Amino acid sequence: MPEPVGPFRGRGVQATPEQLRRLRHELMAWVLAAGVDPARAGDIVLASYEALANVADHAYDGAGPGLVDLDASVLDDRIEVVITDHGQWRTPVPDPRPVSLRGRGLMLVRASADRADIFSGAEGTVVTLAWDLDPVRP
Repeated sequence: MPEPVGPFRGRGVQATPEQLRRLRHELMAWVLAAGVDPARAGDIVLASYEALANVADHAYDGAGPGLVDLDASVLDDRIEVVITDHGQWRTPVPDPRPVSLRGRGLMLVRASADRADIFSGAEGTVVTLAWDLDPVRP
C-alpha cells in the first residue's frame, strides 16, 4: 500500500509540449513518492500523459495554447487522476505520413488504466483515470 501523500495539483498549465513534459515528470515524482511500484507508476504516468497530449491535439482551436488541470489523489486503495480542459473538442489535422500512430490515444489510455471515464461538454472535457493499488490475486 502506498505511503500517505497529499494530493498532486497541476492547475492552469499551458497545453504546450514543454509544459506537459514538465507536468509528466512532476506526476511521476509524486506517484513514486506515494510508494507505487515503478512499473505501475509507469502505467499511471503513460495514460495521464496521453490524456494530456489529447488536450493539446483536440481541445483548443490553434489560437494559442489552452490550459489544462491535473489533479491526482491516493484514495483508499486506488490512485485517481483527473485531467480537465476548458476547450471544445475538435478533430485534429490528418497526419500525412503513410503509417501514423495518431488516433490511438484513447485506446492507450483505456488499456493503461484500470478505469477510464471521459466526459465532454460545453465547458470542456474531464478525463478521470483510476488504478487499483491492491490488485486482486488469482
